[in-house]
Amino acid sequence: MDPEDDNTLSDAESASLPADSDATSEEIGDAASSSEGAESEVKRLTLVQRIKRLTITQRIHLATLGSREERFILIRDQNKLISRAVASSPKATESEVAVYASMTDVTEDVFRIIAKNPNFMKSYGVVRALVRNPHVPLDVSLPLMNRLNARDIKEVEIDKNLKSALRSVAAKLRRSRQ
Repeated sequence: MDPEDDNTLSDAESASLPADSDATSEEIGDAASSSEGAESEVKRLTLVQRIKRLTITQRIHLATLGSREERFILIRDQNKLISRAVASSPKATESEVAVYASMTDVTEDVFRIIAKNPNFMKSYGVVRALVRNPHVPLDVSLPLMNRLNARDIKEVEIDKNLKSALRSVAAKLRRSRQ
């Protein structure tokens, strides 16, 4: 290697240098403030925009250990691994899970994970939300019908948005309890 080769700049490096070597301190300060402006622009991004820029592994980590707001955004992620990580997060509370169970834009896997977790099934609000959600599969919602009170069973029977099989089971259950 020639010592001259070490001192030569690539085209990209030479283009980034100012044309005059007599750059004023103002110009250098302006360049520094513009880089600070870029950093503040990154800080100004919304939470959704920041999450969208993460890789899948980073999103899964955030879904498991992130804040309530981050989990609320990630539960709707199209990637099933991420939404599953949110549903099985150790930081998820019963009230959060009740909201997830009532969401219609969540994958079926999330409903199944919620239904398999005995800690979440202790909450009547979670059970009620799973049964009243028209997007929950029948194999998840039908076994939960026995746990509803009379008023909620009547509401399930009347609700036209729910599947007819679920409504007919609610009618039979209501008649048998009378």
